[in-house]
Amino acid sequence: MAIATAAQARDYIRGLTGTSEDTTLDTLIARCDSLFASYLGFPPASAGGDPTIEDVTYTLILDGPGGRALRLPVYPIQSVTSIHDAEDRLYSSADLIPSGDYTVYGDEGIVYLDDDGTTDAWSKVKRGIKVVAVLGWATIPDSIVHACCMQVSHWYTSRDHIGRTNISQGGGSIAVRDLGLLPEVRQALAAHRLPASWVA
Repeated sequence: MAIATAAQARDYIRGLTGTSEDTTLDTLIARCDSLFASYLGFPPASAGGDPTIEDVTYTLILDGPGGRALRLPVYPIQSVTSIHDAEDRLYSSADLIPSGDYTVYGDEGIVYLDDDGTTDAWSKVKRGIKVVAVLGWATIPDSIVHACCMQVSHWYTSRDHIGRTNISQGGGSIAVRDLGLLPEVRQALAAHRLPASWVA
């Protein structure tokens, strides 16, 4: 899966018809995913890997918050494989929180301990909680698909001007927009930024 398809990106590029450039568009879409993930605050799911906003398995080691609500730093939550709450940080089978003890609020990124469960509260131990879960989007929101297609269109049509600040055209010189995230792309992505990416 990808955050957009080459066919969707083609709709944003005037004059581009057929599938001859789809490999290039697919490459740009993949680059867009990684760049968007960094901008939104998604960490790589594995050491040395690129971040992605698509759903992928993460292993998170978190400080225990106390209380009943455990907020994950990456969401939406698609599924939870396991949660260990370990005062000794060994995350053994004895520390496994039964799946029937909590409810997952995926869009909010919260795992909430149920009132009728066997676990009364999350611990307050630093790095005491280990979560294995599938996080990110299984279905990419339309606003992100739109942002991706705008950015890919910009990159695709500006490939001949990489590294230039202006070009000669029609007997004059015009400024070239840089190849960073477009302002309208940042605006489309703003609602999806994770708290870790917020700057005061």
